[in-house]
Amino acid sequence: MNKKLQVAGILLLFHLALTGCWDQRLLKDSRLIYSSSFDLIEDDRIFTTAITRDFHGEMGANVEITAEGKTIRETRMNMDRKINGNFEPSKNRVFLLGEDLVKKDIYQFLDVFYRDPSSSISAKVAVAEGRGSDFLSKLREKNTFISEFLTEIIESAEGSSEVGVQNLQTICTMMFDPGKDFILPLFSLEEEEIELEGNAIFHKHSMTGKLSVMQSTLFLVLAGEKGKRARFVSEVDKENKTPLDDYISYNIVKPKTNMKILSDSPDDIKVEISLKAGVTISEYPADKLKDKKNVKKLNEKIQGDLLKRSQKLVETIQTANADLFGIGRELIAFHPKTWEKVNWEEDYKEITIIPKIETEIVGNGIIN
Repeated sequence: MNKKLQVAGILLLFHLALTGCWDQRLLKDSRLIYSSSFDLIEDDRIFTTAITRDFHGEMGANVEITAEGKTIRETRMNMDRKINGNFEPSKNRVFLLGEDLVKKDIYQFLDVFYRDPSSSISAKVAVAEGRGSDFLSKLREKNTFISEFLTEIIESAEGSSEVGVQNLQTICTMMFDPGKDFILPLFSLEEEEIELEGNAIFHKHSMTGKLSVMQSTLFLVLAGEKGKRARFVSEVDKENKTPLDDYISYNIVKPKTNMKILSDSPDDIKVEISLKAGVTISEYPADKLKDKKNVKKLNEKIQGDLLKRSQKLVETIQTANADLFGIGRELIAFHPKTWEKVNWEEDYKEITIIPKIETEIVGNGIIN
């Protein structure tokens, strides 16, 4: 039996050696793309910018390739005619979408990546205020490794709970989920520098609003998606001699979140989003942390500030008509009769979302 298996294995290897791999993609014949941007221009045409590298120099240099077309596939075909080698998108690490484009149906533009087996569906997706091509051009001028630069900014922001952990694959499911929406990192170009502005809010397939960095962090904490850190600064006083003493910086630790449907009446849906978390103080120049009464007052002020921010966050999200907390998904799963009776597209903005915040100062730093 073993001899038969050995012979079969030898014959199989011999066959592969003769026929080769029919679907192989040789690196020497390809031009690897590391970053791409897509913008909507006149007449609803698409302007694509792709960044590849020229490794003739010691460090290599970014090479920018651009093309226009009626579809992204057409822009790829047009770019393929401008480069030596085949257009190879499998190493693409970041897709940057222009602001005008994301206000349309983004699935129309991303469809090609979900159908092409060579696409990198683990690539990060971000939104650019203005045109995405301007961002890539600015980084190319500085000869920065563009894909590494943008990826590292996003991954660092994920660790700081400033953006959610998303990629091309994860947003696809949410674009077709009637009970859950999503956010994507939003970048701006300020004085020739690229900055994280916050997050773009998406309802279904289109951008409908924005969250600031601080709002984004609070949302991720409330949604149970906190990264390694979640830092805040709150004003706790207005009577100190030095304005710096009026503020306290802290980190949220061990948060416990919960969503509860308080009322599932189709005409009066009420939802409670609760957070119970510890707080560790990272900066407080006034240094009134030895007195337990003062610590209690500080905790109450932190708790009150987070509650006000949460109420404003809920207002922003509902104005954008984006179900970021997945309330619709909760109704579908546990209150199906209510879900059948509501028109979520119209009714979501009118439901009552009640944030509930409970904090406790559990750490004062190493000096006390």
